[in-house]
Amino acid sequence: MLGDAQRENTKVVLKELFSLWDNRAGLYGDVFFGSAVAMGRDKKWRNVISFLLPMHKSEVRSAGLQADYGDFKIVDGTIALDEAKKILSGVVERDRLCLPGIPEMEIQASLHPNSPKQFQHSGRSRFPVFYPYYDFNFSVEQDFKAESTQELLHNVDLPVFPSAAAAIESYLSIRLGDNSQYSGVLAALVPDYRCKIDEIHIGTKTVEVAIECLQGSSEKDLIGKLFVRYYGDISITADLSFTNYKASAEIRDFPRDLLAVVLSRKDGELVDRRDFLAGSTYVSEGVTIEAPEQDMEQLIQMGESERVEFKREIPPQREQIAIGATAFANRRGGRIFIGVADDCSIYGCKMDKPKDVITQILRSYCDPPLDVVIDEVQIRSLPVVVVTVSEGRDKPYAVKDKGVFIRTGATKRPATRYELDEMYSAKRSLGSPFE
Repeated sequence: MLGDAQRENTKVVLKELFSLWDNRAGLYGDVFFGSAVAMGRDKKWRNVISFLLPMHKSEVRSAGLQADYGDFKIVDGTIALDEAKKILSGVVERDRLCLPGIPEMEIQASLHPNSPKQFQHSGRSRFPVFYPYYDFNFSVEQDFKAESTQELLHNVDLPVFPSAAAAIESYLSIRLGDNSQYSGVLAALVPDYRCKIDEIHIGTKTVEVAIECLQGSSEKDLIGKLFVRYYGDISITADLSFTNYKASAEIRDFPRDLLAVVLSRKDGELVDRRDFLAGSTYVSEGVTIEAPEQDMEQLIQMGESERVEFKREIPPQREQIAIGATAFANRRGGRIFIGVADDCSIYGCKMDKPKDVITQILRSYCDPPLDVVIDEVQIRSLPVVVVTVSEGRDKPYAVKDKGVFIRTGATKRPATRYELDEMYSAKRSLGSPFE
C-alpha cells in the first residue's frame, strides 16, 4: 500500500509531467492512449499495460480499437490533453484508472522524484512514437497488476494470438520485451516534436547529420554538437549549424565512436541524440556508412545493419530477396550483398547472369516495382553482387502473398498497424510532415 510520503512525492512529479506537457502544448494535438486489461480469478479487472502519448498537432492515427477476448481486452483511442491530465490525477488522488472503453479499475501507482523520467532518443522504441520523448513510468503496486496471459487468445470475429503479449504488440505497436514485461505497466510520455535526428552519414572525411522538423518547429532554434573519437583515443568536437535540415563536419579518418546531439538554442535542453560505435554488432538506427567501391570490403567488415544485408547466395526461397529489398524501400534504402555470409566472410556469387535473376525476382514479387541498381564488384578477387535499393516514394512496398516488411537494425520484420498507417498517410498527403 502507498504511504503518505509516496503520494505526496508522486504529486510533485506529476506536476512536473503536466508542466512539460504544457510547455510543449503548442506542438501537441490530442492524446493517443492504448490499454490492455485482464480479469483475475476474483472477477476484478486489473491493468496489464496502459500508456498516454500526446500526438503532434498535424498527426492523424487510426483509433477506436475494441478487441474483446472475454477476460482480456485491448482498446485504443484519442482524448484531449486536459482529459489525460484528469485521468492521471484520478490515479494519484482516487486510486482509480478510468480510460474510455475499459472498466474503471482500482490501482495504486507512484512516481519517484529521484528517477521521475527517462529520456528516449528518436527511432524505433518501446512505444509507437519515432520522435525523442521522456518516459514517466509509474511504479504500480503488485496487488493492482495483471499478468500477461500466455494462453491462446481467440474470438470468432478477431485475430488469433498465441499470448496476450503478442496481441498487445500487434494491436498497440509497442515492444517492451518478453511476456514478463507486460505486467501492470502505466506510462505517460512527453514527446519532443521540435526535431529528431533523421540520419547520420559517416565517411572517412566527413560526417553529415540530417534532422527532421515538424510543422511549428524551426531548425534556426536548434544547434548540433558532435563528438568523434578515433583509434588511439584521439578525439575532436564540433558545433553543427543546420541549413536545409543538414549540417556536416570534416573528420580526418573513420571514427572509432561518435556522438551527435541536438540542443535547443534557447535553453540548452537536449532534444535528441544518436551514438555510433565501430565494430558493434548493432549499428544504431539512422546511422549509415557511405563507402566508394574500393571501400566496400571495409563496409562489409562493419557487419549487417539498418542499411546493409548479407546473403551468401540467392536462396531457394527467392522471395527472401524481395522481402529484404522491400524492407529497405519501406525505410531509408540500403544494400544487399550477395556472396557474403552473415559472419562477414566473402564467398562470392557464382551464379550465371545474377543481374537477370535478381531483376526477375523483384519484378515477380514486389508491388509496386522498386527502384534498384544491381552491380557486380570484385572483392578479394571474388564476384559480389550489390543490390542498392533506394528509399521508396510509393510506400508501402509489399511482397506478393507475404505482406509488408520494414528494416529494423540488422533485421527485417512485418510492419505494424501503426507503421502501415504512417506510410498510407504520407502517401495520401504529399507534403505531410510525416512523409
